[in-house]
Amino acid sequence: MPQNIEPFFQRYADAYSNYQLSPLLELVSLPCMLLADESKMMFSEPESLRQYFELQFEQYRQVGVSRVSFRLQSQVRLSESLRFVSLYWYFYGNGDQVLFTCHTSYTLQSQQGNWQLVALVTDDEQAAYQRVRNAQA
Repeated sequence: MPQNIEPFFQRYADAYSNYQLSPLLELVSLPCMLLADESKMMFSEPESLRQYFELQFEQYRQVGVSRVSFRLQSQVRLSESLRFVSLYWYFYGNGDQVLFTCHTSYTLQSQQGNWQLVALVTDDEQAAYQRVRNAQA
């Protein structure tokens, strides 16, 4: 049973930083749910998940994200194979300045000894992204 969550999120951050879709898709277990204040989405097949990540990549490119990092806030054991993880994401532009930050929570499940994402709750990512878009306009 894996205990350390940080390598999972480092792979996640690396995939976003490098705009790599395949490694990101490998970190998700379908079906997967995305919850936000304004919406909820259920991804039940790879194509809808791929489209979601491609849209995220496009938004990040539009504002000039060149690197993504995270800071783990908390981790709660829900069961032997489930963890609830809360963290802050930092989105950097060229020159290593922080473009925006956001808070996101994840439910991870251990499958064959590896963590996989089964649910995520975005807190303020779209609002933070929109503030950057508006400031750059």
